[in-house]
Amino acid sequence: MRSIFLFIGFFTVLFLDFSFASVSPFSLLGSDVYFVPKLLFMMLLLVSIYFGRSYSIFFSIVFGVILDLYTGSIYGIHLFGFVAFVLFMHSAFRVFYRDMIGLFFVVIVNTFLFDFYIYGIYRVVGYIDLPLFDYIALRAVPSLLLNALLYIPLLIFVLVLRKIRKNVFTKHA
Repeated sequence: MRSIFLFIGFFTVLFLDFSFASVSPFSLLGSDVYFVPKLLFMMLLLVSIYFGRSYSIFFSIVFGVILDLYTGSIYGIHLFGFVAFVLFMHSAFRVFYRDMIGLFFVVIVNTFLFDFYIYGIYRVVGYIDLPLFDYIALRAVPSLLLNALLYIPLLIFVLVLRKIRKNVFTKHA
């Protein structure tokens, strides 16, 4: 019962990630520019800091499988990436939970690295043939900027979920 708010939150950000795919790419100066939000991934990282490793691992597995089944390209790429990055985040950056600026940079850099991990795997197996410079200029940097803008509302959302979980379930437990 305690994780129902988190599940609804994760499902909501997954829906927002999928919804944004319908409006991307944008044509800019004759090139297609991709703005790819990673709200689900950023929320997994924030949950690993504010809720604990067990919650984030569980939701990494559940939503990694859902995302792998939805995309249907390479099974296990999101599942493995989510779990690996969440374990890395929880073990290496747990100290940043009070430093909001440090946490912002850590989450944004990890989001960039996760997106690069996905690009690298797809590139190695030949699923995409986008050159590295085009990837950085037309997808990585625009997505990084979008995720930096979306981070603040997502952090507020996670903190509100944490407060609801603490206030509601500690009084009735």
